[in-house]
Amino acid sequence: MRNQLLAGAAFAALALPGAAFAQSTGSSEVENDIVVVAQRSDSSVNGIKIPESTKARQIITNELINRGAPGNTLLQSLNIVPGVNFTNNDPYGSSGGNIRIRGFDGSRISLTFDGFPLNDSGNYSIYSNQQLDPELVDEVNVNLGTTDIDSPTASASGGTINYKTIVPSDTLSASATAAYGDNNYTRAFGLIQTGVFTSFGTKAFASASVARNDKFKGPGEISKQQFNLGIYQPIGSNGDFIRVSGNYNNNRNAFYRNPNVGDLRSLAGGATIPAIPVNAAGTPFAGFASAPITIPTNLSQSQRDAVLGFEYAAICTAPCTNTNYQGVRINPSNTGSARLNSRFTATDKLTFFVDASYQYTLANGGGSSLLAENSARAKGSLVASPGVDYNGDGDFNDSVLFYAPNNTNTNRYTAIASALYELSDDHRVRVAYTYDNAQHRQTGEWGYLTPTGDPYSPFGGRTAAGRPVLTADGFALGQRDRKSVALLNQISGEYIGKFFDKKLTIQLGIRAPFFERNLQTFCPIQAKDGFAYCTTQPILAAGSPTPPAAGANNSIPIYVTQGTNLGTAPLVYNQLYAPFKANYKFSKVLPSAGFNFKFTDTLSAFGSYAQGLSAPRTDNLYRAPLLTITPETTDAFDLGFRYNSRFIQASAAGWHIYYKNRIVTSYDFDQGISIDRNIGSVDTWGADVGVTIRPAQFVALTGTASYTSTNILQNVPLGNGVFAPTAGKQVPETPEWQFGGRAQFYAGPIELGIQGKWVDKRYATDVNDVIVPSYTLIDLDLRYKMTDLGFKKTYVQLNVQNLFDEFYYGSISSQINAVGNSSSQPSLTVGYGRTITGSIHFEF
Repeated sequence: MRNQLLAGAAFAALALPGAAFAQSTGSSEVENDIVVVAQRSDSSVNGIKIPESTKARQIITNELINRGAPGNTLLQSLNIVPGVNFTNNDPYGSSGGNIRIRGFDGSRISLTFDGFPLNDSGNYSIYSNQQLDPELVDEVNVNLGTTDIDSPTASASGGTINYKTIVPSDTLSASATAAYGDNNYTRAFGLIQTGVFTSFGTKAFASASVARNDKFKGPGEISKQQFNLGIYQPIGSNGDFIRVSGNYNNNRNAFYRNPNVGDLRSLAGGATIPAIPVNAAGTPFAGFASAPITIPTNLSQSQRDAVLGFEYAAICTAPCTNTNYQGVRINPSNTGSARLNSRFTATDKLTFFVDASYQYTLANGGGSSLLAENSARAKGSLVASPGVDYNGDGDFNDSVLFYAPNNTNTNRYTAIASALYELSDDHRVRVAYTYDNAQHRQTGEWGYLTPTGDPYSPFGGRTAAGRPVLTADGFALGQRDRKSVALLNQISGEYIGKFFDKKLTIQLGIRAPFFERNLQTFCPIQAKDGFAYCTTQPILAAGSPTPPAAGANNSIPIYVTQGTNLGTAPLVYNQLYAPFKANYKFSKVLPSAGFNFKFTDTLSAFGSYAQGLSAPRTDNLYRAPLLTITPETTDAFDLGFRYNSRFIQASAAGWHIYYKNRIVTSYDFDQGISIDRNIGSVDTWGADVGVTIRPAQFVALTGTASYTSTNILQNVPLGNGVFAPTAGKQVPETPEWQFGGRAQFYAGPIELGIQGKWVDKRYATDVNDVIVPSYTLIDLDLRYKMTDLGFKKTYVQLNVQNLFDEFYYGSISSQINAVGNSSSQPSLTVGYGRTITGSIHFEF
């Protein structure tokens, strides 16, 4: 019997409600077919499902997601999944965070929304603060090992997170949530569902939310607005449908200032955080005199106050020249999407699926720059000019602070089409085509600051309102001016067969992605200094040599090392002679295979193998030839067992992933860019265990454990014949052990949940010379349902995050090493303290 699947990918099952969902509509149909074969109970236990699949999967339902703090990012709820670790940068989820699955960082995890990619198409990052309001998330499907064959990703060498929007209800209804919490947190959410309002079965929903809070440390405000719309149109009676959805999200965030290792040493004192030892000769990479340092969390109250007080300045006295003023350390973003999902039955054996989306992004990470009014850059091509009187005081002798963001404006078009053909009741094949075209416009238009030091526009001088900064010759100052096209064309095929009275399911797949990166700069001259800046100033002094030509096709940028005039030596400048164009292509055939075997109605075994590919990030290609352009590849294996019944859902799996050309990324907050480094081959393996039981009506229990072993297999070259001793070290930011659990108690109208997670120590450098200690977070949620008072589906809820107020470090921005590397040390995000939030939910 064919199940009916809905949304994102999916339509609700006719015979088996709530089956497992994957990414696209076509992948969801295939995944549902595998679940039908398993004939398992679909009921979730404690808001968790472990579906029968050839891959290691787990599903978190809306029931568990909405036990969390209202408005929090849905990625926070995934900490209950074994092998997953998410560090939230603030208690309300609007300041970003960092996710890891089996050692995969966010750039290697495919995050999809109703089947469409949400990873940044330039650097593949996941922005957890821009996700869908949790009230609208039906469920989140976590694939721990591999991607689906039609996955529209250039980076996911393993691991998939797909969440799907709720389906509009058949009846007219409305709901609202109001919340208030610590740090002046306020949030309001409203949802209206039309019910079926045409004779054709059309139904829709619309929602809106607004939230704001103060930072939990330091000055600044965080705000978020979101609007959503969904229209669902069934076609006929066999499960065909068309669904159109829209989303718009607006964030205005003040950054937290994250201390690096050197900052922490100064704040806590050298006796508390000593300098990292070196050998007797003082050689940084020849060995260690003793064990690496551990960043302590058992600080005295005064030391904690010093760390928490390490923040951006609250005010900036005019004339503002403080580059660490909080008003320019912001992260504004406008994001939106329009999405189409559909299913069409051609014959009783042939079904077509078509998904398409458009996504828009305009965002930056803030920043500022000081410029001397009489500098060569201010004069531009008018070398005889005295400069520009930017502050209007009648002279050219000042240095003026300007807002200098690095804007990224993306227009992204995605389409996934597939056809599913039933060879027989037990054998099906699917072919798919995936198209993803992301057009980036990366610019850094400078803008003026108000007398209080705040930008006139959060996006700088992009518009007249932001007051562009002009040089003496009328050139608008900016830090980069380039256009990139990230293009994916992918063909794929899949076979699903059932054998031995449908006890054994075999899934064979192959995908062939063809990646193309088209790069172009538009600066007259682009100087390379962190983010390259655009200028009209002369690049060579009189008598200096002519710069080298960029080549016949201008395909590679030319860099000349910056220096000084040493006697009779010629002047040498650090310039990128522009414009230039570059084109890079990457492709690989990636096979996959998997099986699921049912021993009994409740016990099954599964296994899978897949090759993965992560193409170089677009930003890194602009730094060519400084970075070797080598795609990262993986071979991933899974083998495990599942037990599913109405009262118990459990899984245990072992896995192995081998990387070639593993790229490690860290974010440089001062430059506002991500820096990549190739650490060569990496061997990883581990095990995940998860058990959820409902032993009695009044209690449900969940326990998880995971082990991750990572081993860098070679030393990383640093240049000039020097190597960092990374061979045998662990991959930074990846905990070796994780343990988690949740207990849910039911007592009439009162429901109490206690959830905890212990995360092992993590290394902050490739050479493992800085250790970030383990931490434990305990959260509590208490709900009082008002049904007995005559208010159906209405409840009040209390959430306490970090119940025991543990001092810990969350996200890490790692580096190659800390010893001998004072200019670029790893930075640590200070975790939030105990946070209490109250809310009330109405539904009519």
